Amino acid sequence: MIETLNMFSFIGGSGEAVLNPIYEGLTLIGPYALSVVLVLSIFYGIFLGVKYAQAEDEATKANMQKTLINFIIGAAAVWILLAVLYAIREPLGRWITSG
Repeated sequence: MIETLNMFSFIGGSGEAVLNPIYEGLTLIGPYALSVVLVLSIFYGIFLGVKYAQAEDEATKANMQKTLINFIIGAAAVWILLAVLYAIREPLGRWITSG
């Protein structure tokens, strides 16, 4: 019978010993990180919106519009990825330690 390979056997420790500090850190910092990223995104979005509103010629306005759209897409992607990481921390930990 083929034994499954434990990812943590190479570092000489159990999966729980390695994963517990990471899991506890994500549990402790996760909600705050999500909040900080969201608040900073809102402020930077407002800043870019004001710069777009202050743009006078069409070329600058078009450039600021592209910048604002790219920022919104990027900020949404980062926030969603952080939320997914925070949401799957427990099942991911069980999957890794079940090895």
